[in-house]
Amino acid sequence: MKKENKLEIIKPFGPSVGVTNLPNILIDKINTFVDEVAKDEVKSKELDMGRDLAGQVTQEILLPDEIIKDELYNFIKKATKTYIQYLTSKEIQKFDFIKVWVVRQFQNEYNPIHWHNGHISGAGYLKLPTDFGSSKHPEKKGDFHGNINFVHGTRQFLSNSIMTSKPEIGKIYIFPNYMMHSVNPFYGEGERRSISFNANIDQSIFDIYSR
Repeated sequence: MKKENKLEIIKPFGPSVGVTNLPNILIDKINTFVDEVAKDEVKSKELDMGRDLAGQVTQEILLPDEIIKDELYNFIKKATKTYIQYLTSKEIQKFDFIKVWVVRQFQNEYNPIHWHNGHISGAGYLKLPTDFGSSKHPEKKGDFHGNINFVHGTRQFLSNSIMTSKPEIGKIYIFPNYMMHSVNPFYGEGERRSISFNANIDQSIFDIYSR
């Protein structure tokens, strides 16, 4: 049974990251759309974002308004509102998607360290391979195949600079646009499918230097 969609705030370093779960109905809706686009050569070219993004991956598909409006918009807006209010005690009035897209990653592919534009960004998981491949000496070094890495600052005493996390279907992270992050390659059959977004909120809340 899926966990209740409760937002959790974690603070691995300076900027805080919000974590929640996408409802199954949204996962199914987006996956169905992506599967249809992947089979349609014309739509695949029309919605291709690969040339404009950092990922060294098979396909990156822009989600059109008819897919992101209503349920997805409302869910992400509500989660972002909770995230911002918890951290700033301020309630956002504005939430506008800049872009929402799906990343289709297969074995040996990766996303280098990068950051996004806008004010708020997010990344979550829609589909995962059954096997990420075996790691070299996992008992000593861990298993990081297919992980997302969040990076900020430098490693110091009592302060880590990297948080790495294994993907789980439905889990979505919300973070400030400047948060550097990357995705490791994996080595197995199947697809690692994720959703990402950039959005703007109230400029007066985002711009701390105008206060």
